Amino acid sequence: MDPLPRGLFGLKRRYLFTLYLLLGSVLIVVGITSYTLRITREVENQTRVITEMFSGMASRVIFSEDAGEAQRVIGLVNEIRIPLIITDTMGRPYTWNSEVIGIPQVESMEDLHNAEDPRVVAVMALAHEMDRDNQPFAIFDTKGNRWGTLHYGQSALSKQIKTMPYLELAIMVLFFLAILWGLQVKKDNDQNMLFAGMAKETAHQMGTPLTSIMGWLALLEEELPKDDQTLPELARDVERLNKVSARFSQIGSKPRLGDTDLMAVVEDTVTYFQKRLPHLGGRVELRSEGAISNKVVFNRDLLEWVLENLVKNGIDALVEGKGTISIRLADQPEGGIMLRVTDTGRGIRPSHRPKIFEPGFSTKSRGWGMGLALVKRIVTHYHGGRIRVESSGSQGTVFALSLPGKE
Repeated sequence: MDPLPRGLFGLKRRYLFTLYLLLGSVLIVVGITSYTLRITREVENQTRVITEMFSGMASRVIFSEDAGEAQRVIGLVNEIRIPLIITDTMGRPYTWNSEVIGIPQVESMEDLHNAEDPRVVAVMALAHEMDRDNQPFAIFDTKGNRWGTLHYGQSALSKQIKTMPYLELAIMVLFFLAILWGLQVKKDNDQNMLFAGMAKETAHQMGTPLTSIMGWLALLEEELPKDDQTLPELARDVERLNKVSARFSQIGSKPRLGDTDLMAVVEDTVTYFQKRLPHLGGRVELRSEGAISNKVVFNRDLLEWVLENLVKNGIDALVEGKGTISIRLADQPEGGIMLRVTDTGRGIRPSHRPKIFEPGFSTKSRGWGMGLALVKRIVTHYHGGRIRVESSGSQGTVFALSLPGKE
């Protein structure tokens, strides 16, 4: 049974929406990134053109007797934020725009020719790095002779634009995760309302027949002999049904965790089922194994429900109604306990394993698909534990349930 409607390619609609959202986000990121990269290339081309123009007039600026003109040109270059380094024909640095590069200018020509000066060393290393990314331009003097070389790097604007795709990608990822989180919260809230509504309605519907059965038991008590064992067992079943009704009434509200004797809960569950298995002809063996010393806190009614559900699933999975079901307790090294419910049944199909805890999924023709969904909810939401299918195959299935230690 799979009640969720399906859409394109046979996908469930909620998965299809997630797929649309993911593809839409990817297309937006790809589109913005492509446009940003194109703009980056245009900016880099403009940087190259501006630098080439400056290299053509560099000699006039350098050898100009008008210091004001030289300062104006250098000021304009600094405003564009293009890192520039000018070296002579021997490869020694002559000048650079320190405001952009971040390396202070030297005070004299002697310092410029000092290869051990840390500022000169840093400028030369930066010039070599620039040349790996951009072809430098030659500088000629007023007579047409080569005087030096102009090295340039990426402008500050180009660097900023290059970081934009990564920033946009991060924003889109955060946006996508926020949407998924919102959808998950909505799904959890819808499930909360569904569980609470079904549980309270079930508890309400069970009230009338339980009252009636208790009346019939009172009449039977007058008719049956005092040593008849039928009546006590019927009374115990009625008590169990009252517990079931109480369990349903707790769904949707925060239960009280106060019980600590988990071994007693396991033994009571095993004893209850053992007395009711003989109708299967003695073909089902149910037993408890192991012992624990770690302390855990839990809600007895709800945890009994979990164990009963897992045992019933194990009985349903047995081939021809014959086999063994065991409940094994063990301490966990980091604290808390591990509880394993093992059956020797036919196992769970691999395609079903990811879905068995989903509300509405059932392999039974008349199943509601709420049993294991409620089990997971009780274990994870109410007790802070975990439950999973540890193994499943032709030899049977193992459900592993862990509960955190008592703080």
